[in-house]
Amino acid sequence: MRPGRRRVVVARDDGGGWHVQPPRPWDDAEHMALLRDPAGACVVAGLDVPLGVPRAWAHAAGVTGFRQVLAGMRDGRWPWFAEPAPTAADIATGRPFYPRAPGGTSRGDLVRGLGLSGPGELLRACDRRVPGRVPAAAPVFWLVGAQQVGRAALSAWGEVVAPALAHDHVRLWPMDGRLPALARPGGVVLAECYPRAAYEWPLGLPRTGWSKRRQDDRRDRARQALHWAAGHLPSLRAAAPLQEVVDDGFGAGPDGEDGFDALMGALQVMAVMDGLLADMPDGLDPARTAVEGWILGRPAA
Repeated sequence: MRPGRRRVVVARDDGGGWHVQPPRPWDDAEHMALLRDPAGACVVAGLDVPLGVPRAWAHAAGVTGFRQVLAGMRDGRWPWFAEPAPTAADIATGRPFYPRAPGGTSRGDLVRGLGLSGPGELLRACDRRVPGRVPAAAPVFWLVGAQQVGRAALSAWGEVVAPALAHDHVRLWPMDGRLPALARPGGVVLAECYPRAAYEWPLGLPRTGWSKRRQDDRRDRARQALHWAAGHLPSLRAAAPLQEVVDDGFGAGPDGEDGFDALMGALQVMAVMDGLLADMPDGLDPARTAVEGWILGRPAA
């Protein structure tokens, strides 16, 4: 969700099946307009960023829902919330993102600064690993390393999620309910998706032996994903421009992996919408998911 690398795959079902377009750069005017006014359509937007915060931090902050976090960013309750702490001494409940720059820092600083009992409390339930399938995600509040997601989260929350939720027809999954109940004509649903998880659920791509950073691997895995879709989403119609992009491995540039992930995330959303995957497992604690959220299609660990 970094502005320069945001990619969007639009799939429309007009009653005759999913028509899937190739990845495009995010256009703020066009795509925010779609969220503000779906023109009678049902829009489900899968965002590749965390939509939730760890429960242990929320308890310390007096927060019982993720919407309160977004409201606190807007109303000045935590004026330093979106400003990463430069040193361990600057970490506080109202300033949980750390560090501002790499070097001489550790997650232990974050645990101590937030008054948590251990590093496990930095993770949401849906960030934890699924043994043998998907490794643990990085903590939302941790800002360094190849897997960090905090900077993208702050950008998306402030620039996309909070402005969209200012409109009454926009809903936040799963905080506002299960997806089948929320996906209604004239409404918009914002949901967290995770393209890395889509490799496993539902696509079944190999876990090792390839990298989305290699053009040839992107081509081969995307072809495999479309082959899967032909058997499981028979209503899917891949537009000719999408097939051209896939056959080219999403280009040779460094942004090729962003377009690849956008397509994988879109297939994950379509699989949930078509009932191939449940949006979330039954039996999750609603008080916890109200704060932490969940990843669309993710099974319980």
